Amino acid sequence: MHDDLLRAVMAAASAFSEAGRDLYLDFHPDVRRWSPITDLVGTVRLGVSYTLPDGRELVCEVRLRPDGPDWTVDGTVDLDGEELLLLPEGPADLLGDYTEQVLEPARRHLDEALRGLANPG
Repeated sequence: MHDDLLRAVMAAASAFSEAGRDLYLDFHPDVRRWSPITDLVGTVRLGVSYTLPDGRELVCEVRLRPDGPDWTVDGTVDLDGEELLLLPEGPADLLGDYTEQVLEPARRHLDEALRGLANPG
């Protein structure tokens, strides 16, 4: 990885960790647990996952993939297999923007999922 990309990866990992902790504390005890996603082997995955009281997981992540000499990035927000947000594959210099776009709706998605548990149907 180039130095700029490595700095962007470190900044994204830090942003996910901070947001993960902050949202967990805001929604505790309704969110069972949270965990950062930091997988640096092969496809680089950075993100955060939250376990809801019913066992479902809300996952917010970005993924970097090698594409020849370059890297590409995409992003998703997923609730137990249901894709809530999909950011298309783009150049790696979008990593910071994609991190923000994945994290921005996380609070709303958590709130909606928890309200759905309180009001099933």
